[in-house]
Amino acid sequence: MKNLRIGVTCVAIAFVLAASACSLLNRSTPTATFKAFYEASKKKDAAGMKKSLSKGTLDMFDKLAKEQNKSTDDMLKDVDKDDKSEKMPETRNEKINGDTATLEVKNDKTGKWDPLPFVKEDGEWKIALDKFLEDMLKGLGDKMPQSK
Repeated sequence: MKNLRIGVTCVAIAFVLAASACSLLNRSTPTATFKAFYEASKKKDAAGMKKSLSKGTLDMFDKLAKEQNKSTDDMLKDVDKDDKSEKMPETRNEKINGDTATLEVKNDKTGKWDPLPFVKEDGEWKIALDKFLEDMLKGLGDKMPQSK
């Protein structure tokens, strides 16, 4: 009877440890999402890129693709065609605030650190390029002279 209890306890502990390890391995972070997107973009893997992008961003690409008579996959494959860099940009300062996050990405051309927004969808971090463009346009609007 004692051996049965020890066996059941060992199985229960093994199950808990395995489940914990799986959840840690599958844990999404903004940095990991950015790296996955970068790797997929270098391979021109549109499906892999889509997995890293928010629903809002994919909707935005769908609209842009239709306007240019292209497929969304072709639009995604063209995203970095002007980028000749073979190394991933530097990142820093990942900040998570509930279901939103930012990751600073170094722009090699300007030397500046650009905040890249993320949203959590279905438990996974996704790049929110739609939010990035929205914030950029707001910034431009703030700099425009106001007409009287």
